[in-house]
Amino acid sequence: MGDESDSEKYMEEVQYHTRQKHVFLTEYLNIWSDRVKKSKPTLDIYDLFASFGKCKCDEKGEEWDGSALIAAKCLQKYRRGTKLWLNSYSDDSKEKELQHAALNKRLNALNLPDRIKIEIQGDPIEIAVDDALSDFNPNYPSFWILDPYGPTQLPWALVGKIAKSEGSFTTKGGKTKIRRPELFIVLMTSSLQRVATKSDGSEELISATLGIPTDMWKSQVKDLVEKHGFDYRKAIIYLYAHRLEEIYGKLPIGWTVKGTEGNIVYTIFLATDHRAGYYVMQKEGLPKFNEWFEEKWIPEAKKLKKIRRSEEHTSELQSH
Repeated sequence: MGDESDSEKYMEEVQYHTRQKHVFLTEYLNIWSDRVKKSKPTLDIYDLFASFGKCKCDEKGEEWDGSALIAAKCLQKYRRGTKLWLNSYSDDSKEKELQHAALNKRLNALNLPDRIKIEIQGDPIEIAVDDALSDFNPNYPSFWILDPYGPTQLPWALVGKIAKSEGSFTTKGGKTKIRRPELFIVLMTSSLQRVATKSDGSEELISATLGIPTDMWKSQVKDLVEKHGFDYRKAIIYLYAHRLEEIYGKLPIGWTVKGTEGNIVYTIFLATDHRAGYYVMQKEGLPKFNEWFEEKWIPEAKKLKKIRRSEEHTSELQSH
């Protein structure tokens, strides 16, 4: 591990499928920065798993902005962006220091306008959520990035606490309407699927993630699998989406992320009661993302897969 003086070279090491969630996130935040024209409201962004702010995929030889820098650049472009609240935590105190040093250097390099208040915290997620909620004003728009390192870090108790932090606003017509935080959630469905049929206590991970008692979700999953032809992964995604619908009044926008081998890695959810943003993302954001996915990600993933299998074959020959 290095020191803080060269912290800008440190990045979060990821696999190439991670690129998908960051392009998806960028497409939605572009709606805020590029499409919101009239009566621009303020916007605060909360990223609760900010890490180093930059990602690298050694296998692909690429680097790109992580969620914290994507959020910062959105607020920079959007002239009513007012707050960037980041939490970057590690059990390793030195790792956490490097994360914070790297974030500070990268944010300073952007020369963000003074109107944007930046706060960087370094707490376990339970504490970070409470601190963030005490900081934000629910009567104004907020966007929350919930991209954990594993499913245990994002129980429904925390997601629901954020989603139910309602405010209100008055329309031009004088009507009062409820405002809820917009959520970008990465759900680790592969980890959840593996314990869906267990009865050794490990299945309690799903109970915590869904916020549903074990007997209840098992009954619901069984019904979806046996009567509706779902597999366990799709059943979990279905239940999670409908938990969000209970709060937001409509199903979230979703995207299932595949790894380079074609395996399902996780699912992205975008939950919002912002009708215009929801509509524009469906009509323009998702098509743009799909175009990028088809023209950029799939060909590159195929190249990586071919190279990987060639290397595995060479290794097998050398071992004989």
